[in-house]
Amino acid sequence: MNFKASKIVVLDDNPFLNDKLDSRTNVNNLSVLLENLSSPLTIAINSPWGTGKTTFIEMLNASIKSSSCNTVFFSAWHTDFAGDPLLAFLGEINEQINHLVSDDPIKHKAWNIAKKAGSHLIKRALPSTLKIATAGLVDFNELIEEEIAESAKSFSSDLIDKYTQDKEQIEIFKTNISKLISNPNGTGKLYIFIDELDRCRPTYAIELLERIKHLFDIEGLIFILAMDKNQLSHSVKSIYGSNFDSIGYLRRFIDIEYQLPQPNINLFIDGLYKEFDFDGFFSSRKSYEAFRYDWDHLSNVIKLISKNLELSLRDIEFIFAKINLVLRSTEENKYFFPAITAFLIITKEYKSDVYSRYINKNGSADEIIEYLYDIVPENIRHSDNFFECALIECTSIKCEKCSKF
Repeated sequence: MNFKASKIVVLDDNPFLNDKLDSRTNVNNLSVLLENLSSPLTIAINSPWGTGKTTFIEMLNASIKSSSCNTVFFSAWHTDFAGDPLLAFLGEINEQINHLVSDDPIKHKAWNIAKKAGSHLIKRALPSTLKIATAGLVDFNELIEEEIAESAKSFSSDLIDKYTQDKEQIEIFKTNISKLISNPNGTGKLYIFIDELDRCRPTYAIELLERIKHLFDIEGLIFILAMDKNQLSHSVKSIYGSNFDSIGYLRRFIDIEYQLPQPNINLFIDGLYKEFDFDGFFSSRKSYEAFRYDWDHLSNVIKLISKNLELSLRDIEFIFAKINLVLRSTEENKYFFPAITAFLIITKEYKSDVYSRYINKNGSADEIIEYLYDIVPENIRHSDNFFECALIECTSIKCEKCSKF
C-alpha cells in the first residue's frame, strides 16, 4: 500500500502518458511559441506552490526536445546545498550537453574556454553577491573603509583590475557559449529550464539569478524559469528589506510572464482515485446496499471542498493520503461514512481548533456543523440532514479513525 502518490514520470518519447491534468494543449501551444520566438529570451512560468509547475515544465522540456532542440533542466531546490549556485549551474550544464560537444572539436574547445571563464567568476564573487550570501549581515561598506584605511592606493588599483578582469571573463564566457550552441545556418538555440526557484533557500535563489543574469542576453539562449512570483518576492524582501520593490526587481530578469492555467481539480482527483486504488476498496463494498454510493459521496465532497478552500494539488494529495490510511484500516463490511471522514480530515488540517474542540467533546457539534455549512453546499449534504446527524451522533467517527492520522 502506497502512503502517498508517486511522482509523475514524464517520458521524453511520450510526455503526456501520465498526464493527470490534461496539459497537452497548453504545453504544445507554449512549445510552439518558444520555438518560434527569437532569442535571447527569459520567460517566467508563474503559479503558486503545489499547482503542478514542475510536471508542466518537465512536459514542456520533453516536448521541445522531441522537436530536436537542445535543452538543459536545472532544479534550484535540488542543488541549493552548493556554496555557489553558478558552480552548480555550470556543473549541470556540463553533464547535460555532452552530446553537443563530444563529436565537434570546435564546440568542445568553446565549452572548455567557457568553463574556464566561469571558474574565474566563481572564484571571486562580487560584493553584491557576497551580501546576498550573508543575508545582509556583513556591512561591506565598513569592510571597504577599513581596507582603504590600510592601503588606499593598492586597494583601488586591485579593484579596478579585478573589475576589468571580470568584465573580460564574462565576455569570453558569453562568446564561447554562443559558439557552443551555434549551427551552420545560425539558428542554434539552447533552452534552459530552471525549476523551483521559490522553493530553495532565499539567499540561494536570489544569488542564482544574480550570477546567471549575464547569460540572459546571449544570442541563442532561452531561459524558462518556473516560480511562484509572490513567494519569491518575499525571498527578495528578506534579503533587501521589507520596503524593497521586490516585484520590480524580479521584473528586471523576465521578458515574458506566462501564468500557468488553473489545474483541473476534478481530473486530478479522479487520477488520485486510480493511483491509490480506491476502486479496489469501494468495489468490494458495493455488494452491500448501504455502501453502494460511498465513492460517489466521497468524490463529490472532496471535489467541492477542494474548490471552495482553493486547495493546491499537493494539499489534495496530502488529504488523499490521510483518507487512504483510514480506508485501509477499515474492514470491508464495516459501516462508516467516507464523505464525512474526508470532511473531518480536512477540518483537522485547516480548522484544527474547531476539530480539536469537536473531537475532545469540549463543546457541542454546532461549531463543526457551522463550518460544514461554509464549505459543503446544501444539495451535497442531503435533504435529510444526514451529515448533521452523523456529526452529532456517530462517536465512532469522532474517536476511532480520524484522530489517529
